[in-house]
Amino acid sequence: MEKKQDARVRYTKMMIRSSFMELLREKPVAKISVTELCERAGINRATFYAHYADPSDLLRSIEEELLSDLSRWLGPAIDAQGGVNLADMLTPIIEYIGENADVCSVLLSGTGDAGFQAKVVDAVEKPFLASFRHGGNREIAEYYYTFAADGSVGIIKKWLAGGMKIPPKTLAGMIARFTARKS
Repeated sequence: MEKKQDARVRYTKMMIRSSFMELLREKPVAKISVTELCERAGINRATFYAHYADPSDLLRSIEEELLSDLSRWLGPAIDAQGGVNLADMLTPIIEYIGENADVCSVLLSGTGDAGFQAKVVDAVEKPFLASFRHGGNREIAEYYYTFAADGSVGIIKKWLAGGMKIPPKTLAGMIARFTARKS
């Protein structure tokens, strides 16, 4: 009996998130009402409030889930840069982004959370700076990181907006070449 309830809760959350993503493609989160979200998801307001405080809370939940998933992929890629092919390490990350293109493209768009890109960049900064070896000069590492991170996110946004026509492995190779550390 408990499994059916869990399945229903998962289905309800999936419907809420799917409807929310549709609305987020149309307008910013601040303009999305709980009423229109519930109508689109086919649920009542009490059901929505059983899971989320408001649309911003739902957006935070989606972002946190995505950031957590990305962190699991990014950590090993950053730690391994010294002795492993960066493109090979980035390929599964980009594949993950492609598999979650509906969410990633909306969150990185103008109607998503304006701070989401910064959250992605911030999530990677500390482990990246710890792995960066450039004569111990942290200031140079920070400049390099800003360039590499913002450029990589920009490339991924363009890839998502363009329908992901370039294979993830090719895109990973491009990012690796563009961000190659040269002294």
